[in-house]
Amino acid sequence: MDAVTTDDRPVASATIRRWRQAETSFFGQAMADPDMYVASLAVVRGLADGLADVTSEAGLQAADETYGDDWLEERVAVIDVEHADWLELDRARDAAFNVRLGELRFETQMRTTAERLATARGSGEAWFVSIDTETGPSRRVFRRVEIHTRTGVALSVWSDRDWSRGETFWLEVLRVDPETGAPVPGEAPLEETTSFADRAALDGALAAARLRHGSVA
Repeated sequence: MDAVTTDDRPVASATIRRWRQAETSFFGQAMADPDMYVASLAVVRGLADGLADVTSEAGLQAADETYGDDWLEERVAVIDVEHADWLELDRARDAAFNVRLGELRFETQMRTTAERLATARGSGEAWFVSIDTETGPSRRVFRRVEIHTRTGVALSVWSDRDWSRGETFWLEVLRVDPETGAPVPGEAPLEETTSFADRAALDGALAAARLRHGSVA
């Protein structure tokens, strides 16, 4: 199948909703039983591995329409899970498709980040913003990641909301691959992760971190 591309036709919203609902339901049934939860994870991972040859969202949508009971039975047969007989495998199948969708979108994000990072470096920019999102009413309120285009120092800031304490802001300084923007496996944070009580304090700390780790963009 075709490699992942930025202009790949996305999976239909209704299909994604079905996959996500199945994933929530499938794992929800196992939350009270540790052994069942471990088995559930193994089944979904094993099914998702069976979708490794699907390398585009369009291909994943097509697979959803064609990978039926025969595919499911073949995949389950090679997964070493003791309790596979009592798992709701139709939901496990949809959960696996949702896992694979997340993997495809992560791969696309990594590739486009690398392309945009190279463009920023070529134009002489010191800092490149790879992520800048507001997530609304969920617990995670916002996230922003700035990467130094030459050294690969990443300034990751975010906030989360606790309904009893309100919103807390965080700054983490990491090393990433300066060519791709991907995290460096096994690399410890360059500085201790710091929390702040308000956005103004976070913004001040972020500005100071830019000065410590490179010229201001």
